[in-house]
Amino acid sequence: MNEIYETSSGAGEVSERALKIFRKNKKPGDSLFSSISKALGLFALSQLFSMIVVALYFMPKAVNLNDNGFKFDISLESGFFTETFLLIYLISELFMIAIFILYAGFKEKLSPQSLGFVLKKLPVSYLAGGAGAALSMFLLALICKFTGAMAFSHAHTNISLMILFAIGFVIQGLAEEVMCRGFLIAHITRRYSVKTAVIASSILFALLHTFNPSGLSVIAVINLFLYGVFASLMFLYSENIWLCAGFHTVWNFTQGNVIGVPVSGIAMPSFFKMTANEDLTLIHGGSFGLEGSIPATVILAVGCLFLYFMIKRRTNNKTVQ
Repeated sequence: MNEIYETSSGAGEVSERALKIFRKNKKPGDSLFSSISKALGLFALSQLFSMIVVALYFMPKAVNLNDNGFKFDISLESGFFTETFLLIYLISELFMIAIFILYAGFKEKLSPQSLGFVLKKLPVSYLAGGAGAALSMFLLALICKFTGAMAFSHAHTNISLMILFAIGFVIQGLAEEVMCRGFLIAHITRRYSVKTAVIASSILFALLHTFNPSGLSVIAVINLFLYGVFASLMFLYSENIWLCAGFHTVWNFTQGNVIGVPVSGIAMPSFFKMTANEDLTLIHGGSFGLEGSIPATVILAVGCLFLYFMIKRRTNNKTVQ
């Protein structure tokens, strides 16, 4: 699979190249169910390691022994999702990155490059992705402000804490992209079309986020799926992991730690605090955050169409040549 990312190839060529490589090596690839099961198994293993890391912080907060007996509470009201817990969890997503790379290398014989780790494209791609995410988020915030869906005010925030959250989101954004884009798309395209890989990985991405603590809606699920498609197209267009990882990181950090909106239902410390108009949840996304809003649906859909036609145009140009 590493040849896919060493040369410039359109989305339509990825599956064909993958099939040729693995047929030659007599590795036809797993079924779709098997590919997804492997990804979920590795994801579960990484989460187990993360939970072990946060256990020392987790147990005192979640367990309460008093005169009324033993109580185990990890609800939002209990203070379980504190800043410290969130930071530890975000940084512990390093386990996910390591596990997928190690499994792909030792078990699947896939190099890190085949998962999108193309070093020479790192700076430009990552910065481009981050800039696109910041622009998208600020556009959503402006829409909320001018429609009266949200009012923003300055919040007193610890700069050191914000730096730590930025580092955490760098790790978390890359980890999710390695799983859902780098690993799954490379794995599924051994045997199936790129379209199948994009749809399957995007459905899995959306389903994993349905376990987030609050605010999930039909629009939020649709947007999570669209985000998965958009990130997949970024991955295929750039032929590296950095563009979608940069977008993912800055999308989450800007939404949660700058604007002050929940990130997929999880509140974050931020530079600004937001007051929402409860009558305009379709505009601001409710307690799930801007990812659950109709303006986000429009932006993500436009982004998907733009990247699709860019990939198609590049493929057509190569065909003519």
